[in-house]
Parts: sequence; structure tokens; C-alpha cells
Amino acid sequence: MNTRTGRLVRAAAVILIVLGGIAFWPPGNGKNNQWWLGSPAVWGQELLATLDTVTAVTCRERTIVVAADGSQIMGDTWDRFYVSSDSYRRDIYDGNALREIQWYVPDGNDMIQHYVRFDVKCYGALRHGGSFGVHDPIKRIQSYVEHLNEADQLLGEQIIDGRKCIGFEISAAKYGSNPETWLDRIWFDEETRLPVRIEQSGRPVTGDTTRTFTTIQDQFDYAPQVPADAFLPQEPPAGFINAHPDDIRTARDKQVKGEMIFAQVPEGLKGRIAAALKAVDAGSYCEGSARICFRKNAWRNDRPYAGETRYTLWYVLKRALPEGPFELTGSLGVTETLVDFAEKTYRIIDHTGQWPPRHPVVHIFFVAGLIDRADRFYESAEIDGVECFGFDVSAKKYGDNPDGAIHRVWFDAATSLPVRMELHWPDSDGTGASTITQEQFDWDPELPEDFFTPQIPPDFKQVEE
Repeated sequence: MNTRTGRLVRAAAVILIVLGGIAFWPPGNGKNNQWWLGSPAVWGQELLATLDTVTAVTCRERTIVVAADGSQIMGDTWDRFYVSSDSYRRDIYDGNALREIQWYVPDGNDMIQHYVRFDVKCYGALRHGGSFGVHDPIKRIQSYVEHLNEADQLLGEQIIDGRKCIGFEISAAKYGSNPETWLDRIWFDEETRLPVRIEQSGRPVTGDTTRTFTTIQDQFDYAPQVPADAFLPQEPPAGFINAHPDDIRTARDKQVKGEMIFAQVPEGLKGRIAAALKAVDAGSYCEGSARICFRKNAWRNDRPYAGETRYTLWYVLKRALPEGPFELTGSLGVTETLVDFAEKTYRIIDHTGQWPPRHPVVHIFFVAGLIDRADRFYESAEIDGVECFGFDVSAKKYGDNPDGAIHRVWFDAATSLPVRMELHWPDSDGTGASTITQEQFDWDPELPEDFFTPQIPPDFKQVEE
């Protein structure tokens, strides 16, 4: 029982034996194949006999980002784990494309992580203290063993991947110093009595207090057809170099984007700008001929043509955000209403997918937050008749943006709120650049109460999305 398989067998058996003692589970004798109502001693021994034949386990792991309004976005990146008696392998995918393979091989009391990165064409090895690193899916099951008798509720029967399952939920606060909002759920196949799905929800997204993420492990296979060499590190393809992926990206960025320069920005200025933006209740600005107005839970875009309003678009968050500072995220569910006054039509679109429209303040926060990466800082200038400070920052300092793409932002020296924002973008032929400008900002303007409620004339016809 000291082998990797033995530990797996013991862990899974103990899980189910402990489950038999959970106080909220109703009494019973296990009739009609409801083994969780019967004697834990009986089905625990049966499970041991079944698991004694296990030599490998595979499963899938995915991550879901949950916005403040409850809308969910499944991440494009997901993992496939292969676990053997003493090693494991992790295949990482971006959509359908295999991005990386990692092999974790024991070395004394440690594990060596070998990797091949197909996206940046490199390979290498890293040492991890202890066994199996931090990604072993079976360790996640083992971590519940000591606390299953403290589970909060029985989840009841549920069909998962075509299997009838029984599950339970436990607050992560019952082990370690975790918040009450962190919840763990696990479901077992009623027939095989083996774990089918494990969820860890409520975990915070780093640097974003409005979103959480849920990690899901599923598609467990306890008798997989795994080739004998699946856990042996492969030779990298021809042309791959021995290097860490971060070093490859840094070198490529330096080659493509050139040297980065950073200006001296007054200490605390970024925090002062953020505090000023969070304190506003509403605002508006012009972008070209369009006028954009916003409040915390809605915004509106009026687009004129030939001196008259051609389109009005209303955007309303599907769930109102709580009272407090003006803090937003870019992945909130949104209902869009577009009225075409020229065609006398309208359409209504529910945006709950991966790329919903962004609240205007999300963009303002992002660009204003680049001040600590500024190429150049302007201490004083008069912009549109207002005493301002400002900065330039190259857009190549984030993402894959080209050299020559520049943000220029000006702030009211008295209020620390934006007065003018510019994005200069080089033309593809290298002959010039185009500019997108947000200007004529009005902070906390007087707006009618129903200004952000869609207004559809009675004779307008609805058209499909």
C-alpha cells in the first residue's frame, strides 16, 4: 500500500468509508443499490477490491471564470492528466491545439518536471520539492478525506456524463484559513462508487475583486489505455531549444519591440487617479461623432448621421452590481438594445458569451492604469482650457501591439479625472497613423432618471440578431 497505486486505493476507499458517517445522510440499509445508505464497512471493502486493480487514472481539468453578475466564461486552456503508480503527465491545450506536455518523474525525494512547449518551441526541466508537485488530481481527492464528515449538504442524485451520481458539498473554510465563500463539491458514480467530478468554486481571480474562478476535474477514467511510454519524457522536435518559455518570450519581445523606456512618475499618483474614478456616479464623453454616457449598471451610445441621431444603443448589466466604489470587470453579462431611427427597427441581444460589450469605465481604468509604465510624464499642460498633467505610454508594453502604437492621456490637475484620451495607431503600410480620441469628458452630469432605460418607438419593427 506504499506504492502510488496503493495510496490511490487507500485514499478513495477512506473517502467512501468516511462518507458513510456523514451526519446529514439519511439512515438506510443500502437496498435498491443505494450503497451510500448501507453499511460503510461492506461497500468500503468492495471498493478496496475494485481499486486494487487500478494502475493508472486520467482526467480533464478546466477553469471557469464567474463574473459579478453570475455569468460564466469557460477558459480556452484546459489540461489532461495521466497518473500512474509513481509518475504523472500533464497535457495542456489551448482550444484544440496542444500547447505543452509536462512529465513529472520521481528523483529521490523530489520530482523533476520535464516539459516541451510547442507554441514557443522550447524544452527543459525543473525540480520540484516533494512528490507529484502541486497538480496531482488524486491529491485533491485525498485532501477531502479528513473533512468529509463535516460536509455541509448532500447534493443528491445527478446525471453527469451519462452516469447517475451522488455528491456532496463542503465549505473550504472547514480546512485551513479559507473564506466561507470557497466551496468544494464532489460526485461519485453510483455504480462504480468512484469519483466522477470535483469542483472547487469561489476562488478569487488575482487582481480582480469582482470575479472568481471554478476549477473542474472530470472525465475520470480508472482503466485507461495508456501506452507504457506515456510517462517517459519525449525527445523535443528538431529545432526546439533548451530554455524557459518566459526567457523565450522576453527575448522575442525585445527583438520585436525594442528597448523599453520608463519615465519617473510621482509616487501615489496612480492610486489617486483610481480613487477619483471609483468615486464618480456617472460620466460621458465623445468619441468621434458619437456620445457615450454611463452609470454603474448601464451605458448608452448615441451615434448621429447628417446632424441627426441615427442609432442609439443601450447596454444594461444583466445583474446590478452592489453599492460601493465604481469597480467593474470586462466580462459582465449585458443586454444590448439597438434602435435604428432611419430604418425604424430595433433589436435586442443578450450578451452572455465570452466577449460581451465592455463597460466604458473598464477601458478608462485600464488605460489610466498604464501610468506606472509611462514612456514620458507631463507635469503640466493646458488641455481644452483645463490645467492638466499627462503621460505617453507605448502600447507595445502590453499584448502583441506594434512599435509606434501610443496612448496619450491627460488628467484634470484638480480632480485627477481624465480630460482627453488618445490612441495613435500606425498604419499597416507604415506611411502614417490613425488616432482614436475620447474627449469632452463630463463627470457626474445631470441625466434624466430614465436616460439609460431603452426607449423603443411603438411603430418600430423588431429584427433578429
